[in-house]
Order: sequence, then structure tokens, then C-alpha cells
Amino acid sequence: MFKRLTIRGLRVVFVSALVAFSGRTLAQPAPSPMLQASGSACYVWGQVRSPGAYGFVANPDILELLSAGGGPTEYADLRRVVLIRAVSQKRLSINLQAMLASGQVVRLAPGDVVIVPSSPWYHVRDWISIVTVASTLATLALTIVNRVGA
Repeated sequence: MFKRLTIRGLRVVFVSALVAFSGRTLAQPAPSPMLQASGSACYVWGQVRSPGAYGFVANPDILELLSAGGGPTEYADLRRVVLIRAVSQKRLSINLQAMLASGQVVRLAPGDVVIVPSSPWYHVRDWISIVTVASTLATLALTIVNRVGA
């Protein structure tokens, strides 16, 4: 389930965290020397199966980039996808579900970053597991107290 991170992978995770938490684009990762295709490199982060840098011969559209990244995970919120334009540093919100329904295509430029956020249910699932463990421990503690006191 967990991928082994390299130094390059750590840099991408660190930069993506800066972007996600600051609300601004502070830095763009340099194109990876491991890209197979020459031409443009685009980046996809977040809830995709294989986040990272992907090289294309021609400028891809957003669906081609997401497909290269293995597609969205089951926890992806496709209504709040963020596109950060490399040239203008503008941050655009894209409702990918509506875009697919209308047949629109968003073309990407070299260096563009696409961030697929987690759905709210992803975080609810985490809280439910924490509450379940806490209630189990509380029940165990009360059972022990009742047995010792009896």
C-alpha cells in the first residue's frame, strides 16, 4: 500500500504540502530527468494512483494527465480539482465531473500542476476509525473497573 519514497519523491511531497497548506504556489519542481518523453512535463498530485511528473510529446489535456497517473482513487473529489498554471501562477478550480458531462477539455501547458483533493468522506472515514478505537478502549476500561470493583 505504501510506496517507497526516494529523495525526489520526498521533494515532490514537500512541495505539494507547501502548495496545499499555504494556498499559494511557492515553488515548482524541476522536470525529472527520468521522464521518458521529450517535450512537456506536467505534474499530478493528490488522490491519483501514481502521483508524479509525466512527460508528453505534445501538450496533454487534463484527462490524459490523470490517466497517465493511473486515474483518480476512490477517495478523489473530482468536483474540486485544482490546476496551477506554470506560466501565470494562477490557481484555477475545476469541476471535473461537470467538465466531463459537458464534453469540455482543458489543455495543459508545460510545468502545469494538477492537484486532486481528497473527498470529505476520506476524512470522515479516518475519524470514524479513531472514534471506534476510542470507544473500544473506553468500554474495556469500564469493564475492568466494574470487574475489579465487584
